[in-house]
Amino acid sequence: MNVLITGRGTSGSWKIRGEQLGRAIGATVLPRAIDMDPFDAVVMVKRTQPDMVVRARESRVPLVWDVVDAWPQPAGNTWGRDECMAWLRQQVKAIKPAGIVAATRAMAADCAEFGVPVLTLPHHARPGLERNPIREQVQTVGYEGSESYITGWRRHIEHECKQRGWRFVVNPERLADVDIVLALRDATGYAPRHYKSGVKLANAQGSGTPFIGCREFGYMENSIGNCEKWADTPDELKRAFDLLTSQGERRRVAQWMLSVAPSLPATAKVYLDWLKTVCETAPRS
Repeated sequence: MNVLITGRGTSGSWKIRGEQLGRAIGATVLPRAIDMDPFDAVVMVKRTQPDMVVRARESRVPLVWDVVDAWPQPAGNTWGRDECMAWLRQQVKAIKPAGIVAATRAMAADCAEFGVPVLTLPHHARPGLERNPIREQVQTVGYEGSESYITGWRRHIEHECKQRGWRFVVNPERLADVDIVLALRDATGYAPRHYKSGVKLANAQGSGTPFIGCREFGYMENSIGNCEKWADTPDELKRAFDLLTSQGERRRVAQWMLSVAPSLPATAKVYLDWLKTVCETAPRS
């Protein structure tokens, strides 16, 4: 099957859903692709360009939209469900996809009304992650991502770390260098809570790094249930830190997390099998 994966090609989600996943399924990965005629399917990742949609239609190639992280940001991070659905409907009307790839089951449920195949495809763990050694004492707490998303959380994180003699770092060189990884977010709108991918949890699982996150669907849908710690308030963050101070607890959760880590090959197989089905049900006309 000859698949083209395209998009603007500039975001972190493009690296994961475009470059890594595209290569894993043997697709041609090309930002802002022009010639779509040779392909059996075209996947557009994140935000689409009208000219690319037009070229896909002219090529009569089944067009799949991977909606990962596609809503307008930061403005859309404050939307309620009605605003999110209005945006989704407008986009689907313009794109007319043959299939939709959703980052969470919550997003897939919201896309069910469009009458096309929808795949829930959580992020895989980042390839090449080193296993966390689970040190005797907690030394470092880490956060991967843009600092702008934790502006409100930061003083609480730094206060709790200072009280314990821990260090807080943003974007550590290796996830295995931190003893606890945080996946907190200031934004509490419908899209961040329901549509954001669980990539931070996937990477924590892939490295066996103890995890504290907000109760976002992307995390909760892919949690084990007895390992992840949840924090939507400073008090909950304090309690989660208290629980993970114990090396025994960190060892326990690390073992479970490693056992369920979503691998790139497994995710790619699910993706490719689904794309084949979409092409069978939406052939070129």
